[in-house]
Amino acid sequence: MRVRPFFWLVLAASCIGVLIFAATIRSHVPAIMQVRADQQHPVSVGFTTLELHLTDPDGLPIDQAQVFSSADMLNMHMLPPHSSIREVGQGNYVAKIQLYMMGPWKITIGAHADGFDALQQTLLVQVQ
Repeated sequence: MRVRPFFWLVLAASCIGVLIFAATIRSHVPAIMQVRADQQHPVSVGFTTLELHLTDPDGLPIDQAQVFSSADMLNMHMLPPHSSIREVGQGNYVAKIQLYMMGPWKITIGAHADGFDALQQTLLVQVQ
């Protein structure tokens, strides 16, 4: 029995299509983000420091992630406070946010790394 060239072409095109599909589809793995504030009750003078630790499900640190932070006062509209984030290494990041007025604040921390799901956590703090 002889296989016609048309069927070989269909088989080759199917194999190439599956390989291209597999190469372009990226699966994202869940990640774990732990956030800890340096003070129980932040004060309106100076910066509030947040320590972040990013790991994969196996506990291995995630480096070179894009981390962002934002803060909003809950009882009035304010300009966004100044913040900075730096990578310390071994999956650790430090965010410094200037919460310049007493009252309730909502701090949102987000992180994204290649190959991992985007993460976001919200902290509610009372500045004294």
